[in-house]
Amino acid sequence: MKIKKIFILIILSMLIIPINANAKTLGQLRAEYDALEKQHSSKNDEIKYTESEINAAQTRVNSIYTELDQAEKEIQSITNEISKLNVSILEKDKQTKELMKFFQLSKGESTYLEYIFSAKSITDFIYRVSVTEQLSKYNDELIDEMNKMIDKNNKNIDNLHKKEESLKALQTELSEKLVVLGSKKEKLYDEYASLEEDVKNSKTIIDYYVKAGCSEDQDISSCAKEQLPPGTKFWRPLSAGCITSNFGLRIDPMAGVYRTHAGMDIACRDLSGGKVYPISDGKVVTVNYVDRGGYGKYIIIHHRVNGQNYSSLYGHLQSIYVSEGDIVTKDTNIAYMGSTGKSTGPHLHLNICPGLNSCMSTSDVTNPRNYINFPAFDGIHYSYFYDRTSYYK
Repeated sequence: MKIKKIFILIILSMLIIPINANAKTLGQLRAEYDALEKQHSSKNDEIKYTESEINAAQTRVNSIYTELDQAEKEIQSITNEISKLNVSILEKDKQTKELMKFFQLSKGESTYLEYIFSAKSITDFIYRVSVTEQLSKYNDELIDEMNKMIDKNNKNIDNLHKKEESLKALQTELSEKLVVLGSKKEKLYDEYASLEEDVKNSKTIIDYYVKAGCSEDQDISSCAKEQLPPGTKFWRPLSAGCITSNFGLRIDPMAGVYRTHAGMDIACRDLSGGKVYPISDGKVVTVNYVDRGGYGKYIIIHHRVNGQNYSSLYGHLQSIYVSEGDIVTKDTNIAYMGSTGKSTGPHLHLNICPGLNSCMSTSDVTNPRNYINFPAFDGIHYSYFYDRTSYYK
């Protein structure tokens, strides 16, 4: 019986011993930093290429306006030419009809005969008959030629109208493309800014562990063991507040499209006075005092809870009361909730990540509810809490 109890205790101890699956060496952190820099550079190249596409499309749209204006001018010019030709045709038709009065032998009209027989000689007679015939034929040919020109101009107008329709269709297509490219560019800029912050924070964290005396091939979890104050549990980062957005897929309030929300949003600072606290004891590794990027002003803290390493990020802060390297407890007032960065109103954005990292990459971030108990939120009605410890089902 005694052996059985010992066996059970051994099994239980194995189950509760934390296994650090996120252990990394300083060398691995450097490799991740290099990979981030490459992504950052690649994203910059994508932005430049997208900008070149936008510029090319915008240039073509502008040229279409010029082409459409030119087509309108050509249509007007051809229309004016057709009007002039119509006037000329009417004049020539009138002249031909007048001439035909002298060219109707079968009716024996006296005017015609008078013109023919008033010739001084047989040569003059033949000349007068020939001139009359030639003038009539010339007018007929001229009218025929003018009609052909009118037909040709009408076809030109049809072709120009078709060109106009084609240009307008292309203009619409390019305008739609510009909207898509603009949205793509905005997304790329967001990703670029996020990567830029990742690169900066990764460098800060590497420098931090170098100063702590960690070697390149040393597991930073063991190196940081003496650097990070030990904790036993996680706490809510506000003394009271309301959950306004869960972790996971949601409609981005800034962009209006579905995107993964990498953390949890907590607001209602009127309940807590806006004071922000660490989720556990730890050491401040990154402080961004500048209102830029998606998170605006933010703090990153590394923790060691029950033998496991974690990172936490507190974003959109209005004021920051700690510095890099500070040791903090769960009760340290590290900041004041705000609306810096990409924010629609005062709130705290909380990220939690297993391991020691910048806690900004979507591959590192996990749902805060995995570690901290919060009241349920249905995505519509705010859910409130009034202390840092009460349990909610």
